[in-house]
Amino acid sequence: MPNPSKRRAQRGNSVLEFALVMSLLVPLFAGMFTMGMALAKGIQVTNVGRDAVVLMVRSNTDPNSGLDLSVTQNQRILVRAATGLGMNKNANYDPDPNGKGVVILSRVVMVGPAECSVGVVPAPSGVPATTPWGPSNCPNYGQYAFAYRVVIGNGTRWTGTIGAPPSGIVNNDGTISAANIAKNTSNRATNMGAGGILTLTASTFAMLSETYVDVSYLNLFSIYQSPVIFSRTIS
Repeated sequence: MPNPSKRRAQRGNSVLEFALVMSLLVPLFAGMFTMGMALAKGIQVTNVGRDAVVLMVRSNTDPNSGLDLSVTQNQRILVRAATGLGMNKNANYDPDPNGKGVVILSRVVMVGPAECSVGVVPAPSGVPATTPWGPSNCPNYGQYAFAYRVVIGNGTRWTGTIGAPPSGIVNNDGTISAANIAKNTSNRATNMGAGGILTLTASTFAMLSETYVDVSYLNLFSIYQSPVIFSRTIS
């Protein structure tokens, strides 16, 4: 006859084995879920950043395009593309200044003779006829300066990897005056040039879109950390 106590011991062992296995499988499945969802969100963040720089190029190169990205109705284009990322504050897709993400649009120029000629007015005596432009007569000469900045979303939490222009010099449409480009030393971009993000030649510029999104809500356990996704697109 089967021994009842032996059967009870076997059932007890099975429960213990199941508990031990699940203690390993549950965190494993949670990690797979977190990484999988973070990957999906990362693809979306990259697409939003790419769309942003395309719109910025159109806005900056075609004044008749009507794509002024400093206007809320145009910013909704990007916020709608970011659906599910926590960037909108209402059903109209208005950007949320306290939300979970931000898109930072910047145009950075390497200040050269062209920028100095229009930014330093009147030009010092003899410049540039007999004296070349340089740091002594054009403070930002040879430096990277902001020429445009628009922030869509939570710009309080993130400022970008290249710094930010002083808020008081950015016009309502995101542009920055020629004088501030040439002379305002507080208007310089960081992390540029040799060893930085990119290198430009004198009087050339680049447009950058930097996107940050907080996805910490995906973390089912504290041991898995994927708090912020970052994407940068340069044109």
